[in-house]
Amino acid sequence: MIALDRTILACAVNRYAPEHARAAGLLEELANGPAPWAIAWPSVHGFLTLVTHPHAVARPLRPADAWAFVTNLRESGSMRLLAPTERHAAVVDELVASLPAEPGAAAGLETAAILREHGVRELLSADRGMRRFAFLSVRDPLHGEPWSPAAAPLRRYRRLTARY
Repeated sequence: MIALDRTILACAVNRYAPEHARAAGLLEELANGPAPWAIAWPSVHGFLTLVTHPHAVARPLRPADAWAFVTNLRESGSMRLLAPTERHAAVVDELVASLPAEPGAAAGLETAAILREHGVRELLSADRGMRRFAFLSVRDPLHGEPWSPAAAPLRRYRRLTARY
């Protein structure tokens, strides 16, 4: 299963972002395809924080509109929201032990731990910091690392980004 993070979601919802078309297209393909894909809850929370903050985006969304975007994604039959499992503490222990002793090394730790708990090995993200987690294959489809799903795109979720 493939996962994506807040960076992809934020670009998909922000029609003023230079990467909007690529992010929105990717999200539409995933949402309409038969293959399962995932978003970890910390990425949802990070997305909500990012797109509603006036210092992070030029045109912040109202929290209700940002949550409506997430709710719409949840209607995709192939999307899974991933939460911590009972193994969370043990997985965090393992990941922390592998991190370098440098400032900011634990950024993304909660998301990475949840992805590992659920067996996710591939992450689509514009956050290069997620590459520090060796078990993850991280690709940035917004900046030159293409990705395409096996299924042909449909149009059911085109409305995801149309109103924002």
